[in-house]
Amino acid sequence: MTGGGTTQLSRIVREDVQSILNHVGTRCQVLGGKRLLVTGGTGFIGSYLLETLAYLNDRVLAEPCAVSVVTRNMGRVAERLPELGRRRDFTFIESDIRQFRSASRTWDYVIHAAASADARVFLQDPLEIMDIIAEGTKVILNEASAGVESFLFISSGAVYGQQPCEYARLPEDYLGAPDLRHWRSCYGEAKRYAEMLCQVFGEKQKLPVTIARVFAVLGPYQEMHSTSAVIDFIRQGLRGNTITIEDSGETERAYCYIADAVAGLFTLLLRPYPGEVFNIGSDMESVSFTELAHRVSRCLGKDINVVVEGSPASGVLGSRYAPDVTRLYAKEGFRPTTGLDEALTRTISWIRERDEAKSHAIP
Repeated sequence: MTGGGTTQLSRIVREDVQSILNHVGTRCQVLGGKRLLVTGGTGFIGSYLLETLAYLNDRVLAEPCAVSVVTRNMGRVAERLPELGRRRDFTFIESDIRQFRSASRTWDYVIHAAASADARVFLQDPLEIMDIIAEGTKVILNEASAGVESFLFISSGAVYGQQPCEYARLPEDYLGAPDLRHWRSCYGEAKRYAEMLCQVFGEKQKLPVTIARVFAVLGPYQEMHSTSAVIDFIRQGLRGNTITIEDSGETERAYCYIADAVAGLFTLLLRPYPGEVFNIGSDMESVSFTELAHRVSRCLGKDINVVVEGSPASGVLGSRYAPDVTRLYAKEGFRPTTGLDEALTRTISWIRERDEAKSHAIP
């Protein structure tokens, strides 16, 4: 059972990968000897998907699967996933997703996760990110149109637009949409269009596309310069004794630990539901940014001063972003199991472990 070299994972990530495979169970055996195409593999979620596939090849599958990864930046592979870049069972293809073409087009499974969800990226160049999502999705759907057993499109909860006050959690049949009067809605609207492309290809080309709408996710491999509030709070807490919240602190998020999110994604990849949509996220608890900052403080084990700079809008409920995930539970019996405090503790431990390893690295 080897795919070309054992991956040396950190303790946290190794435990997470084992947890993912425990959730998925024996159904992962169908990947033995198969060919997978993955886009967005050097991103936050993509990195976990690839690490899980490498572990599968090394420890579980009798015949390894062959993984092809499309990336715009080979330097990022060397920086983020150096051991995967040296494996025989992984092929990294340097290409803009919009120009990607394959001579063989004989993929058995496809995971399309390309396009950054970091607001810092798409607010700098909204036209670029919209084009990557729209044209990139069309290219990958065309490349996968023959003989694919399962195509998983990783979309976003941003397609729902603003969550109404009367909804504690957003179900998949909610027909809201991003506000087209504001260009900041570019990411969510582009994902909506990409979902429609998936539905059209599914109908016309009989392509078995399952759509996963991912909500707020937390965990190792998340960029420390991310605009995510939780990473911002962790970053501030690690560097000093104050966490500053720029808004009123009322904004609410339901954070899902990365291992739970990836377990849900693998569940849908390995048992596809063509044409159906599933929320991927946590239904365990939603917390305000103020509460989140205090939880980060406790998990850091530091006495941190939380400063709220914004002021609440009179009579207006803070923005909420929380999914209803009962559809995946009803279909597959899967629900997240990692609470927020454990997710924070594991993420912080991984960051400290990584920073310590860097400090001891030989120049």
